[in-house]
Amino acid sequence: MRRLLERLEAGTPLPFAWCGISDTRYIDMVAGYNFDAVLMDMQHGFFDEASVQNGISAVVAKGKSPLVRIPVGRWDMASRVMDFGALGVVAPMINSVADAQAFAGAMKYIPRGERSFGPRHAASVYGVSVPDYLEGIDAASLALAMIETREAVAAVEEIVAVDGIDGILIGPGDLSISVRQNRLPDAYGPDTIEIVKTIIAAAKASGKKATAFAGNPEDANMLATLGVDMISIGEDGSYIDKGIAMHIDRLNFV
Repeated sequence: MRRLLERLEAGTPLPFAWCGISDTRYIDMVAGYNFDAVLMDMQHGFFDEASVQNGISAVVAKGKSPLVRIPVGRWDMASRVMDFGALGVVAPMINSVADAQAFAGAMKYIPRGERSFGPRHAASVYGVSVPDYLEGIDAASLALAMIETREAVAAVEEIVAVDGIDGILIGPGDLSISVRQNRLPDAYGPDTIEIVKTIIAAAKASGKKATAFAGNPEDANMLATLGVDMISIGEDGSYIDKGIAMHIDRLNFV
């Protein structure tokens, strides 16, 4: 249950997979690669509650840490996927302190939050007793607030100061859309890269984790040099596209 926390405490950036395809066999295969964690995306991906539960079990069985991105504003879903055994939850579009407080409240047990009692399945996923789960999960799990709008950037210092928010996750595409007021994203482009640095600095100054989405290895390497703690490496489309392209490109008859 403490695997994600212990890996983060080692001080080196952790790579994690970003998945929208909900097939359990696919998740099992992805978790077999050199990722420390696998994120299952309920916001833009195809995960529902049943596939998240199955995916969490597949990820844990591979010795990796399961993360879930919930839909916008679904604080109830934050508690629910924690009950399924998630070790981290990403909440999109956290634009204010009120958003952060509602999210943190759903993630943490009393007295830090208001998460309802229902830990039996999650405790069984990690082979621990219910009292041990209750004692350790608030510290061992991550509530990650996505910072991806101008409003969120303006309030980022107050957002990361909220008790129960363990860190931020930079959404570079939507951040660039919001800053540039252009519906086509320009992740980590010239209009936002300095803003990205201020977001990372705000998280670090509050003793919170800085995490980010990277669509490619080049962005991931850049984020590592900026001190980001946990970095997604691509997503389903790139995993499948690059794999298929490699096979096709090596054929002599096509």
